[in-house]
Amino acid sequence: MDLNDRPLFGVAGFPPAFFESEYRKKRTNIFQWLNSLSLNWVELQNTYGVKMKEEQAKEYRKLASEYNVGISIHAPYYITLASADPDVVKRSIERIFQCYWLADVIGANRIIFHPGFFGGKTDEDRKKGLDQLINGLLSIKNDIPNNIYLYAETAGKCSQLGSLEEIIKICNAVSYVRPCLDLAHIHGFTHGSLISTESIVKVIECVEQELGRKMLDEIHFHMYPVEIDKNGEKRHRAFFEKNEIQQMNLFSNKDEWFYPRPEHFVSAIKQKKINPIVVCEALNSQEQGAMLMKKMYEESDI
Repeated sequence: MDLNDRPLFGVAGFPPAFFESEYRKKRTNIFQWLNSLSLNWVELQNTYGVKMKEEQAKEYRKLASEYNVGISIHAPYYITLASADPDVVKRSIERIFQCYWLADVIGANRIIFHPGFFGGKTDEDRKKGLDQLINGLLSIKNDIPNNIYLYAETAGKCSQLGSLEEIIKICNAVSYVRPCLDLAHIHGFTHGSLISTESIVKVIECVEQELGRKMLDEIHFHMYPVEIDKNGEKRHRAFFEKNEIQQMNLFSNKDEWFYPRPEHFVSAIKQKKINPIVVCEALNSQEQGAMLMKKMYEESDI
């Protein structure tokens, strides 16, 4: 996997601002639009299945190279390898193969996926679900390209597989899996823990301690603020939004901002001297959040 000499900042999907810009007439103009904003990454969403045709994928690949924009693809939410239903598991594996096909054609070496739900509600059910997911990934190890990596994303709700510890276990067990640290999801899953630079550094160092320093060179971040409740993630927010009912929310922070914050994140990756891919999923303002973090990074003296 190619390593970066600086962090690369980009967006998830097609932000509303793209459709308000002069580039809106063709979706393939997303690469030129991002380049005009000095952003370098797009995560293409395949939320409801891989539907892109080969000809279009090849055009995306050409334009991404021309405008110096990297691509990752987000797998469908339907992937649930921990399901108790064998047919669901079979279809999940088929969707993973479809993602690998698209990644190969479009020139992406990162496929982001959600570990998903598990059958049952107990800790033992959760453990069985995680073991089943790992075994499912191991079963296809010899059938996928060795230069494209599957990124397991941290979960935002406590009812899902994907705690930080579970993501680390998956990465330890399956050689082609890497961690996608969705910091807003971690914040929600842990009922509001990421409220400082130190708390984000702690997450990064947990990965470093368990998976090695080399893994930090290949890490993938989703970064944006989130509103949370007792179940975890409630909804995405924008960096500039303030929480006017903060005092009414037991699981949020003491001030008016939604967390995690961009200044804490930038400070953390600078302290750890890492150059990750950073995909912004801020509510209806992905490009604004990405540009803000990039500007903070370039102007910070840390």
